[in-house]
Amino acid sequence: MNIQGFAHCGLYVPRLEETVQFYVDVFGAENMGYFQASSRGCWLRIGADILEIFQSEDLGTGCFKHIAIACDDVDALYERALAFGGAALVAPKNAVLELTEPVKARLAFVTGINGEQIELFRIYEV
Repeated sequence: MNIQGFAHCGLYVPRLEETVQFYVDVFGAENMGYFQASSRGCWLRIGADILEIFQSEDLGTGCFKHIAIACDDVDALYERALAFGGAALVAPKNAVLELTEPVKARLAFVTGINGEQIELFRIYEV
């Protein structure tokens, strides 16, 4: 068995079209199309990854806290997210992740238009 990584991340939101437009406007997501499953959904390509968004008034339960978007300019993307209706959660800052080898990163958090937490993330030194 060969595990290749995540196929996509799923997000449940009450405002599907507005959410799709937010991710297109802020993150340059490519709208891959809408589909109908148990509820209406849409796939967005962000870089090499896919965000699957479902329209649902019931946001459900679970333990995933946020999605993280890799980018080359955390500060500019943070300001862009705010300009398109996102809310400030954690202002851009430098952090050191104490992994096997310390990793230095620039990060910020915004809240998307549905209350979802979005981390903006750039590694600048390993």
